[in-house]
Amino acid sequence: MKKYLLLFCSLITAQLYAQFIEGSWMGLVDAGNAKIRLVFNITQTSSGYTSTFDSPDQNAFGISNGKTTFINDSLQIEIPTIAGGYRGKWNGSDEITGFYFQGKTNTNLNLKRLLPTEIPKPKVPKNHPQTPKPPYNYDVESVAYKNEDKTIQFGATFSKPKGDGAFTTVIIISGSGTQDRDGTMFGHKTYAVLADYLTNNGIAVLRVDDRGAGKTTLGKNFTKLTSADFANDVETSMSYLQTRKDVATIGLIGHSEGGMIAPMVAARNSKVSFIILLAGPGQTGEAIWKYQMRRAFVKNNISKNNKRIADNLVNTMNDAFLHSSNYDTVVNEMKTTYTAWKENVNDSLQQAILKITGVADFIGLAKQYLSGLAWLQYFLNYNPAINLKSVKCPILAINGESDIQVLCKENLSAIKKVLKKSENKNYTIKSFPNVNHLFQTCTKKEQPYDEIEETFAPVALSYMSDWIKEKIK
Repeated sequence: MKKYLLLFCSLITAQLYAQFIEGSWMGLVDAGNAKIRLVFNITQTSSGYTSTFDSPDQNAFGISNGKTTFINDSLQIEIPTIAGGYRGKWNGSDEITGFYFQGKTNTNLNLKRLLPTEIPKPKVPKNHPQTPKPPYNYDVESVAYKNEDKTIQFGATFSKPKGDGAFTTVIIISGSGTQDRDGTMFGHKTYAVLADYLTNNGIAVLRVDDRGAGKTTLGKNFTKLTSADFANDVETSMSYLQTRKDVATIGLIGHSEGGMIAPMVAARNSKVSFIILLAGPGQTGEAIWKYQMRRAFVKNNISKNNKRIADNLVNTMNDAFLHSSNYDTVVNEMKTTYTAWKENVNDSLQQAILKITGVADFIGLAKQYLSGLAWLQYFLNYNPAINLKSVKCPILAINGESDIQVLCKENLSAIKKVLKKSENKNYTIKSFPNVNHLFQTCTKKEQPYDEIEETFAPVALSYMSDWIKEKIK
């Protein structure tokens, strides 16, 4: 009898639970050549509804949404950071049928209600012993400042050695994607660790939330932002530092895309005393992007001829991003390119040489970058040599030999080639064996970032610190 009573109570609980829109709902969205889980967490309050979303496959949780409304059976969720959101119809039980959108395009996204035991949880963080913890051996200050026309407020952390006086100061410039001031990636706080090391070695540091992250606002027309706008943001940070009496010379440390932005700023701003490029590009944006896409889409261990066929598709499909930042234009060019390629490639050959199924995966990539197509077009058409050859201050370019995102040999060689021809002979090129794109010591090139406890290779930290001290003596 107790067994049946328990079952009956469980059924009642499940039925009551299904009568409310509150809870966690999950569906799959296209992300290039894969599908990723997206979870909406809906909460009812006294004044209506709020929601957050999670991207468990990217280990991103609790991201705030904008306005959330639920009227009758209609759900609307705004996501300002992507200029999009979600629209759906609830069936009164455990399904919501609808679509996910960015800008003017949308894709079907049907959601299933998750039981509490089914809700994806963040990965249990590994021990990261380098992550700084208070009390610190230096002074730490949260700061805020605005750009010249007051359209953007920046949130940042300024750390400086204890004591009076003016200190050599660096601004950390983040890589691509929206990152917080600590450079929180894959469970690591890369920029916080870098700032901690430098400040403990007598160098002050300003690390800044990217637009749309932490305490920094997005500003206007954020879907049109490019690296050129982010370079302007760095100059705003420089202007702020120049108002402080505890700041002396100012240098820039740029990681990945930040290593492209630092020379942009230094080439035109004589107040920059030195720059450090951490896995910064020496090749064109087009060369770097197409390499990354070939690596993602083309199968390994195929014949040279088949690799040529597959590479040709990936390269020409991605030309669409070079030519336009309009989604419809990009998609139409992709369809035309794919149709022409497919005339000479049968289904079995395509399956043998590609990790993807067809044109839909490339269109999925365009959807993924929908709110950043202007940024992508700018990046692909950018040639780092233009600004590198105009930089007059000391330059340190370093990379890890196990970097699989910005290849070490190819990009450091390209940087060196430009600088050898420039008037600036005050530069240093350095590579580190067994170090990856995030500057972690790794046992193999393909080792996932989140499987490594180390956040930043000590050999790279000490090399940078010593180099800065040498240059500002």
